[in-house]
Amino acid sequence: MDAFSAIWNLAFFVLIVYLISRVAHHFNNNKKKLNEMDKKIDEIKEIISKEDS
Repeated sequence: MDAFSAIWNLAFFVLIVYLISRVAHHFNNNKKKLNEMDKKIDEIKEIISKEDS
């Protein structure tokens, strides 16, 4: 029973580390997408300001 508990604890630990990794990846990916959107908005603003001039 002790070996089973050790394996169970190890599996639980790996699962927790995996979930933390996925959450961190999700937030990092969102940050990249938001930065790309900001760049595109700036480009659109530049195009609009050139057309108004």
